[in-house]
Amino acid sequence: MRIGLLNLPLDNNYGGNLQRYALIKILQSMGHEVEHIFLVRTFKLAWYKYPYSYTKRFVLKYVFRKNISIYYEKMAKEQSRILERYARSFHERYIPSTIEIYDVKQLKSICQDRGYQCIVVGSDQVWRKSMTKSIGLCNFFLEFVNDENIKKVAYSVSLGSDMCDYKKGELDALGEMYKQFNAVSVREYSSLALFEQQGWIRPEAKWTLDPTMLLSKTDYEKLISQSDTMDLTTGKIFYYILDLSENLLKRIEDEDENHCVVVSLNDSAHVSIEQWLNNILKSDKVITDSFHGVVFSIIFNKPFVFVGNERRGNARICSLLKMLNIDMVKSSGINWIETNNQISRLKKQSMDFLYETLNGTRLL
Repeated sequence: MRIGLLNLPLDNNYGGNLQRYALIKILQSMGHEVEHIFLVRTFKLAWYKYPYSYTKRFVLKYVFRKNISIYYEKMAKEQSRILERYARSFHERYIPSTIEIYDVKQLKSICQDRGYQCIVVGSDQVWRKSMTKSIGLCNFFLEFVNDENIKKVAYSVSLGSDMCDYKKGELDALGEMYKQFNAVSVREYSSLALFEQQGWIRPEAKWTLDPTMLLSKTDYEKLISQSDTMDLTTGKIFYYILDLSENLLKRIEDEDENHCVVVSLNDSAHVSIEQWLNNILKSDKVITDSFHGVVFSIIFNKPFVFVGNERRGNARICSLLKMLNIDMVKSSGINWIETNNQISRLKKQSMDFLYETLNGTRLL
């Protein structure tokens, strides 16, 4: 089957790029021809906003001496290219994709031309309203797909929260789009109840693993070995914090009795995806507020400390640990044999969901 994979626009997020890579590898292993629908972020100011925006920025910069850029969009585009350079390198090497897509009109045209038999949306926070501004939430519900012969599948889609932030009018419209899906699975357990509350019961959503957990530790070790990486974390604590604060620094200092911490902020302008993976793989312990920081700690069987991040959403972590029967409070004392066995069972269920949806039968 020829499949188009739709997820969030390319950025320098480690987990986002790795879940895209993992889902493509899994779909390919099932015998499908997969192509990533290559959304990219745009930094354009609507023409009708030019007079107001440029005048305001000029006054703020030269009258009130604010440190702002008059041509913000150009600066943002240049900065994003710098931040994304490792992600783009990874993408070019491992991700079969369309040309870069900037808007819905181009998206519709590409999908018509490419002859997809199925569109898979997911994973990551593709159904979180605040994350979908590039093409609009409705298009992550595949509104742009008009051909009834094209299968619509959502795999491990995330709302990013255990609260529904859709408005009433949106819920009605999205509910109609939901009915057009052939199959839906979610990443967070809380989404199942939210869908049921809204009457989104056909198709019945399933609870599945994040795509990154469908691959094995060995798969990621092979990925690391194919890149030029260094061992920076053997015998050390590795911390990956997206939103650093004084309280977190204090907590990290308390964990770091031997003063042997390696620091990584969310900066793939300086650290490749493969190096980030290697930092977790070789470390003695991981401290993180990131969903995928926890995911890869678990895949590599590393003791970890999760420090909550309400702004980015903790429901994802709570759901993951519930799924794996891990006590968040005692996550440094995990029975890895039991956890790995649970992952194997859940992987089978998740793979069955994909195989049954796309191939019409279960895996043996």
